[in-house]
Amino acid sequence: MPAIPAPRLLALSLLAATAGLAALPAHAQDSEREDRFHLRLSAFYPESSITLSGDGTASNGSDTATFDGSETAKFGNVWRPRGAIGFSLSDRQSLVGNYYDYSDDRDFDYPGGALDVGGGNVEIPALSARGEAAFRLASLNYEYAVVQTPAFEWGLGLGVTYAKLEVEASGETEATDDVPAQAEHLRWKKDGFSPGLHTRLTWRPADKWRVGLEGQYLDTNWGNFLDEDGHFERAGLIVEYLVSERVGVHVGYDWFRLKLKDTYSGTIPADEVGLDPIEFTGNAAGQLRVHGPMAGITFRF
Repeated sequence: MPAIPAPRLLALSLLAATAGLAALPAHAQDSEREDRFHLRLSAFYPESSITLSGDGTASNGSDTATFDGSETAKFGNVWRPRGAIGFSLSDRQSLVGNYYDYSDDRDFDYPGGALDVGGGNVEIPALSARGEAAFRLASLNYEYAVVQTPAFEWGLGLGVTYAKLEVEASGETEATDDVPAQAEHLRWKKDGFSPGLHTRLTWRPADKWRVGLEGQYLDTNWGNFLDEDGHFERAGLIVEYLVSERVGVHVGYDWFRLKLKDTYSGTIPADEVGLDPIEFTGNAAGQLRVHGPMAGITFRF
């Protein structure tokens, strides 16, 4: 029998656990535990993709050309740490925290081309580049249970999120008839805080089982994380089983996305090819999408 890849094995475990919960008798929901604190430590095995897109116009003062494009780079699965905590302040009030740590690298190649402006071609050189991106996210939210029963709880919350995004890239362009070969290295780092929204659903079908669904959202204009317009959104599903009174195991699936957009402008000196300077302006957008299964151990007190 061939070996089952880790992501598929975790996903199948999650489906099996959910199916088992659906078969539990209804009277099992009458039991209730009172845990004031929980800590989840997980191994997260995500895959990710970065999509870059842009559009704009270029003009030499008399003639105008438009351009647009989009490129998606997919990254393979990597094991990353994942943590979550929860502390009950009262029957309906809680503090909920989450932590992510993700990083990966990728090689890019652009074949080059030509842009026709005013009857003349401006040649764009071929590019080869290598980039590495790291993204860390930590959040702490106050949550109030607007619905609470022994078997079901729905909470809404507001909190603060700390995010750190680092990008490092190096690239080389090939020489053309008009532009010599060039090499550049870039390192960009940004971190900051932002308020965010939080919601969580918890179902207790039996004393030893938990099923949770959690979501977060923040807008980059709410805090000092980034100057670009954009937003972050996240959703996660988890199934947990208590193997003893204080220790449990869990499997789940997490998904999050960071979307950014900005405007840009500049000038290309084109006198070497007999053209007036070319001014360009446009819109650029980027999207980081990360999703995958996770599994780990839970401590409850």
